[in-house]
Amino acid sequence: MSRLRTLLAAVFAVALLAGCSSDEQSDKASADQPPAQELLKQSAAAMTEVSSVAFALTTDGTPDIPIKAMNGDLLRSGDARGSVTATQLGVTVEVKFILLGEELYYNISGGYAKTDKSAITSYLDPSAILDPKRGIPVLLGQAKDATTDGVEDGSVKVNATLPADAVSAVGVKVTADLKGSVWIDESTHRLTKVWMELPGGSATLALSDYNANPEIKAP
Repeated sequence: MSRLRTLLAAVFAVALLAGCSSDEQSDKASADQPPAQELLKQSAAAMTEVSSVAFALTTDGTPDIPIKAMNGDLLRSGDARGSVTATQLGVTVEVKFILLGEELYYNISGGYAKTDKSAITSYLDPSAILDPKRGIPVLLGQAKDATTDGVEDGSVKVNATLPADAVSAVGVKVTADLKGSVWIDESTHRLTKVWMELPGGSATLALSDYNANPEIKAP
């Protein structure tokens, strides 16, 4: 159970981490864009209206997290479904998961097994991720030293310092501020990607399918 707790906790803890390699053709943000800090505030406000999101995580280098890849869907309520590939003690495993209310379903091999949601909430409450008072909106709202750094695929790239307290509040326990970048859609102001520098590497999370509100049900 301890190995399962660590793995599943990491699934959600890194769900907020994201990034993107630089685009050689990227230009500076257009002159009609608001200042970087204002963009962050606009994105934080837009994210408070999000009811669901699809996510796809990848990692670069050897960051000190077990996750190698992850994708799935998340509702603001905290219900989620998806799969994660992770390495534990030198062994790579793939786990399918469904988090529904107070119940957690997981499938390592064969069929699904069920356990209590507390298997992961002692590390992170997934409902915090889209919570306007705890999650991504807070992370955007508390970012500082922001500067725009071009437009990529319809999103303004903003480099910023991500404060440790805000990062920890959404489940990634750190003790020092971190360098990061966020990509904010020009038309909706929603967050499309966020990058966080970690010891040994980085992680990239792409966000899409906003407000699709998929039905998440028990297997």
